[in-house]
Amino acid sequence: MDRLSYWKESIESRLRELFKPSGPRLLVEAMSYYLFQEGKRIRPLFLCAITDALGGNLEDAITVGCAVEMIHNYSLIHDDLPAMDNDDFRRGMPSCHRKFGEAVAILAGDALLTYAFEVLSRKENFRSLNDSQILNIIRTIAFCSGSGGMVGGQVLDITEGAELEEINRMKTAALFKGVFLCGGIISGVEGMKLERIGSSGEKLGLLFQVTDDILDRDGFFKSLGEKDAFDHAKRLKEDILRDLEESIGSITPELAQLIDLVFKRII
Repeated sequence: MDRLSYWKESIESRLRELFKPSGPRLLVEAMSYYLFQEGKRIRPLFLCAITDALGGNLEDAITVGCAVEMIHNYSLIHDDLPAMDNDDFRRGMPSCHRKFGEAVAILAGDALLTYAFEVLSRKENFRSLNDSQILNIIRTIAFCSGSGGMVGGQVLDITEGAELEEINRMKTAALFKGVFLCGGIISGVEGMKLERIGSSGEKLGLLFQVTDDILDRDGFFKSLGEKDAFDHAKRLKEDILRDLEESIGSITPELAQLIDLVFKRII
């Protein structure tokens, strides 16, 4: 088994260990509906890869990655709602609000978001992190998923006049930036080096969105055209590899594989 497959299995196992919320059975079932469907777990895998490349504790990276996965899936529940994208299906199955009703879906998203921070705030969930690192991780993820990041980007997306690049920098790329920053924090990185690692994560999030748009023939595909969108994705990939090599020292096979996994969807 290669390391990425091993990490993914560890993420799945740890997610089930950590996901033990209290509350009404219907709410817990709705919270878990997207969370345990088959997915790539790309965000926690990148968190593992960055942490591994920097020599940090992988078990702590997996725990933080599980919390990020809860936040990501909360955002999907809310994105699918009639007031947002109004999607009836997700991953080939009825969307959360179609299966459980709109009100329960809203509350399930709320509960997933808050439960993620309950997980992050429990020091016993971590092996190597001190109080300052845990607080920094909580603050980083809160900012990247909140009004200055993912939620703010969603607002820009549903209003008129916002630049596509800025929408995606907040809506998609901010959480990837948070993942890269958390990998650095777990590994004891500070200052300018940490900022540069976070910048690479933001570019990775933009690459993820550009490739999505090319596949869906939407967003950057429509605004730039197929060739320019592809060239933009290629430049982003080259920038990410160069920036990571400068900030980390070398590109590990796992980081290279994950970046290729994002980019090669459009080849």
